[in-house]
Parts: sequence; C-alpha cells; structure tokens
Amino acid sequence: MSSLIRDGAKLVETVDDVLEELGPLATPTAVASDDANPPIRHPGELQLNEPEKSVLAVIDDEPINIDNVIAACGLPVQNVLSTLSVLEMRRLVRRLGGNRVMRNY
Repeated sequence: MSSLIRDGAKLVETVDDVLEELGPLATPTAVASDDANPPIRHPGELQLNEPEKSVLAVIDDEPINIDNVIAACGLPVQNVLSTLSVLEMRRLVRRLGGNRVMRNY
C-alpha cells in the first residue's frame, strides 16, 4: 500500500475524482459531427446538463462579462449565476475581477 502512495496513487471516491485527474484534453474532441454540439475540451464537460452546457458554450478563453453571458444564454439570471457557481466548482470556469468569467483551461 505504501508503495502505491509513494508512486503517486490517489484516492478515488467518485467519477469526479477520476475526471479531475485527467485534466484538460490535449485537443478538443467532438462528441457528434454536427455544429450544435461544441467540442469537448475537458472530460468534466461530459457530465454537464443542458443549462450547464448552454452557459459554458458562451464562455471562451477570453474574459466575458457575466451580464453578457446572461444575455447570450437566454436563461433567468438566478439560473445562470447558480450554473456559473457549479461550473466554477467543477473547475471548468473561473471568476475574474470586474464581474467577468473565462474558461479555466
């Protein structure tokens, strides 16, 4: 057991633990061949529900104001804000100063 820990083994309790260890993908991967589904850039995106996907689709590598995310998503403000919190906890986005967010990878 101690040799596993010494070699860098990690405790895995949930699928999120595995996805966190995988980290971002080297190159984005398309899930389907149509343009309606953006490419997957992180394994954690595979577990997102529809509101989470629609909010994440608006956020890119460049900082964007949260008000612009709300306008682009067409979801109620409280839904977008709570979804942003979930995406931040999953380490898919990060909040910046000035009420802005961007992708975390």
